[in-house]
Amino acid sequence: MGAIRDVILMRDFHLFSGILALTTAALISNLLLGQFHPGFVNQPIAHDHHLWNFLSMALAGLAFALAGGCPGRQLILSGEGDGDAAIFVLGMIVGAGFAHNFAMASSPKGPGAFGPAAVTIGLIFCIVIAWAMREGSKI
Repeated sequence: MGAIRDVILMRDFHLFSGILALTTAALISNLLLGQFHPGFVNQPIAHDHHLWNFLSMALAGLAFALAGGCPGRQLILSGEGDGDAAIFVLGMIVGAGFAHNFAMASSPKGPGAFGPAAVTIGLIFCIVIAWAMREGSKI
């Protein structure tokens, strides 16, 4: 998120060059090892329900943006003693547990039984929070 922010706001490609180098190295490694399989077919724990793939990743991105950064950043901040980040990390762990125990997690067969409902509720919740907490809001 920081790399994209820097490119858009400051035209600084320093962080983005690291992402580009990592992606290029991973691509070359996978090609050399014969592990490159584009698309969702024959991928571990992947399905081809593109709408729910997109919406769930949009929810994850929105939640991370509202929290102030990516999950890795939250882990580091919680290790430094940031209580808000620690609650966010605890929420990620509890959320993963709920998803896998209550038929919300996806599998190669497709989204879990309650996954689409959970994603829809999560998107509505995050959009309401974002709208209510925007700059100049009267709430």
